[in-house]
Amino acid sequence: MKEVDKMRYDFDSYLNRRETGSSKWLNMDSRNPNVDRDVVPMSVADMDFLTCTEINEEICNYVNSQTLGYSKPVDSYLQTVVDFFREHHNYSAEKDWIVTTPGIVSALATSVNAFTEIGDEVIIFTPVYHPFYEVIEGQKRVIKECPLIYNNNAYSINFELLEKLASSSKVKMILFCNPHNPGGIVWSKEELIRIEEIAVKYDLLIVSDEIHSDIVFKGKKHMVFGSISETIGERCVVCTAASKTFNIAGLQCSNIFIKNEDLRNEFVTANVNIGLERANILGMVATKAAYEKGLNWLDEVKTIIEKNNNIVEKFFNSYNNLFKVMKPEASFLTWVNFENLEIEHEEFMKFLDIKCEFFVNDGLSFGENGKYFIRINTGLPTKKLEENLERLKKYLKECYNVISK
Repeated sequence: MKEVDKMRYDFDSYLNRRETGSSKWLNMDSRNPNVDRDVVPMSVADMDFLTCTEINEEICNYVNSQTLGYSKPVDSYLQTVVDFFREHHNYSAEKDWIVTTPGIVSALATSVNAFTEIGDEVIIFTPVYHPFYEVIEGQKRVIKECPLIYNNNAYSINFELLEKLASSSKVKMILFCNPHNPGGIVWSKEELIRIEEIAVKYDLLIVSDEIHSDIVFKGKKHMVFGSISETIGERCVVCTAASKTFNIAGLQCSNIFIKNEDLRNEFVTANVNIGLERANILGMVATKAAYEKGLNWLDEVKTIIEKNNNIVEKFFNSYNNLFKVMKPEASFLTWVNFENLEIEHEEFMKFLDIKCEFFVNDGLSFGENGKYFIRINTGLPTKKLEENLERLKKYLKECYNVISK
């Protein structure tokens, strides 16, 4: 990775995003209407860095030279996506496996709709990204939680429980987060193979959300679930997007790899039946530009995020085990346990919002076993991150006499 002081791109500047309807900024204002106007929130998982200039240029070129009518993914777009995954993830896919959608959450919902029936059961590993719960329960399917084992400030999969759950004839699917959100875990090949073995044994479909797979640290290697074997490739829906990696989520474009033709046709039909079509045209323009021209930006943003992650880790570790930081192996999200503070959950979250103006995600939104956690988005200029942490430090001392070493 590049040295921070030799950056080609600007990761120090940021924009006030209230007037654009940013979910993250509006959520901050709703939680504390009196928040200082210079505070940058660290909750919803998009980044507050300026967009990659090459992506901006391609969007402008398209808008200035084309109309914005109904558009489908063209061959050159699909080839770019296939090439990116072959080169960066060693995933040998075909263009006709790709179904574009407006987002991964909609693809998760479509998968539950298309491949299960009302009353069927779906396994999820908790804590996990909250839409996993919503797309199952909202379609009258039944959640079967397989809680991750939390030990030595790390998560592992309870394979004994997974197999027990999978053996039920009512279970039809596993919704999987790879890498894991909120834990930032890059699952190993051995873990994926074990899940595959259980899925094949009990005839389960795997739907794998891999939106956080491009920003990976510490020599870890992401493995696309569908690449584990030919067998799992035929019973796997791999959900991908450039949206987190290049901070273009507002353009609503995801690429869903479905190798099995019958499953792919069922997926497309389920979308057609609810009037959900292809991805946004500008999203496809931006994704193509990102994969072809944005790799230098990606290299640099990974450097900044890793720097920010280290700052967060050092900050919380200075509190003598009152906080436990699960250092992320992927993405710009850091999972922090505050149980040893012995402050009630609701009190602490209110303290963060109102007193500290330190806006993060409440771990409870990821499931009951996330109750004494917060998820911190480190995708913001380092200076603004440090300002947020300094306010937290000040008020921990002032309100609770909690002092760093």
